[in-house]
Amino acid sequence: MTKAFSVILPFYRGDQPEQLNAAIQSLVDQSLRAQEIVLIQDGPVPAALSDLVAKWQVEYPEIKTVILEKNQGLSQALNAGIKAARYEWLARMDADDICLPDRFEKQWALIEEQPELAILGSWIEEYDEQMEKPLSIRRLPEKHADIIGYARWRCPFNHMTVMYRKSVVIALGMYADYGAVGDDYELWARFLMKGYRSANIQEVLVKARTGNAMFSKRRRGWKYLKHELQEIRDLYRLGLLKPWHFVFHVTLKTVVRLAPPFMVKWIYKGIRKTS
Repeated sequence: MTKAFSVILPFYRGDQPEQLNAAIQSLVDQSLRAQEIVLIQDGPVPAALSDLVAKWQVEYPEIKTVILEKNQGLSQALNAGIKAARYEWLARMDADDICLPDRFEKQWALIEEQPELAILGSWIEEYDEQMEKPLSIRRLPEKHADIIGYARWRCPFNHMTVMYRKSVVIALGMYADYGAVGDDYELWARFLMKGYRSANIQEVLVKARTGNAMFSKRRRGWKYLKHELQEIRDLYRLGLLKPWHFVFHVTLKTVVRLAPPFMVKWIYKGIRKTS
């Protein structure tokens, strides 16, 4: 199997140049480097971001940019990157996270060992916004059957660690758009419920910035809850969720989006302890 794959990394006006720079640096420093890095510019961005990307492209010709004239949100930006990518295997990356140097080497070794795989991820280590203080490790099950069981209760992949087959994700309809909330959970459900094989490498391969952003006012309220309830409905329609799972998800998301921030922090602390 030829070791050829693309990375798709969206960025937008709200991303910090120094964080995007660190993310790209972690991609070019890989022991097994991607043959193509697709940076998707989601709408107009400040000159600091566009100049940074142009500088990287001069030094690394495998970096190319897809520019969306208007901000369309993460799902549509990812779909544009999927369509533009040249290779069958695609790796996800976020503009504010850092790949460990052997991430792709270890993921590709598993792809070669298990050619039936269509999607695989890994653990992440969560950090504060400055990437200075480690907060927790988000551990996920390794084997396909265990991933399906886990997925009924919680998202079964760390999005920024995932590699998947382009042909499969296109056949599945790519990312649905649920507005301002993360749209990956429902896509993973389609992978699993359609019988595509999955795995998670049992070690940290990405450092992720989390910090207190998830507790901010801009990520709470009825707008977010409405979109998440739509996603939960679709998880149920796909057959991933049973009625008791459905009730669990609706209850948890309602609390997270509408409860006071201090209560949400308390809930997430408990979740991190069980990860």
